[in-house]
Amino acid sequence: MAIQNGIIKINGQLGDLVFYKRGNTDVVRQKAAHQQQTEASKKSSRDFGAASRNAAYIRKAFAPLVKLYAYGDLLNRLNKRFIEIFKTIPAEHAGDKKLIDGNIALLKGFEFNSSKALDQLWLRESDLRIEPDGLVKLILPKGEIKALLKPHPKATEARLQVMGFYFDLDDTGGYEIMEVNDLVIPLNNSQFPKTTLTLNLNHQGDKALVFALGISFFSGTARYADRRYYAGKIIHALHVKDGVIVDFVAQPQVEKEIVEQGEKLSWVVEEE
Repeated sequence: MAIQNGIIKINGQLGDLVFYKRGNTDVVRQKAAHQQQTEASKKSSRDFGAASRNAAYIRKAFAPLVKLYAYGDLLNRLNKRFIEIFKTIPAEHAGDKKLIDGNIALLKGFEFNSSKALDQLWLRESDLRIEPDGLVKLILPKGEIKALLKPHPKATEARLQVMGFYFDLDDTGGYEIMEVNDLVIPLNNSQFPKTTLTLNLNHQGDKALVFALGISFFSGTARYADRRYYAGKIIHALHVKDGVIVDFVAQPQVEKEIVEQGEKLSWVVEEE
């Protein structure tokens, strides 16, 4: 920034110079140069935007669980997870990357509460199956309550909340959100029976199937809000095509060949 000292004072823009008044002083500054984005930067920006939109899509679909279990900047953490997924998409798709080409399974394990992992409160993995007849089954294993849960010491019951999201990967925009009644587990019981959630879904085309599970502890109707005693996580994330699970195949890493030096130099020892 410079001060105008001439007799004639100018206001406005002249070329890349901007003349204006600051208080009682006439000043001039150079207009910031426009930074021309490279083609690679433009492609990266488009792909970053696509990853962020997919993260927002998931966040909105699971909004009830996000409201109950989110802690620790979920928005940025979920964006970063989708960026990691988009990094698995081949480089030739740069600038036009789509979720259908990425490793959707990397979404599995995303924690809603960054300070408490689900497997510290709910101690068993669930099983997800797609039967030959197309039925989708989410199965919680049987077991002793004390081997399944790490409850709040004063809690009388645990409640499991499950939601599912089934959406098209071919940009048609079709989706289905599955909301499930809370599964109440009285903590004075000794055993938890095998429990199954069965869904009849339309499997036509390429779709993503995502399930999230959360656990909270209650005393009567009061939920314990201590973040050490609630957790939520994406427990399954699959690419499904016409009812068949599609495994992601990563591109092989290209190893650089190290060419050994033909003739090597030698030290010369000089005698005193």
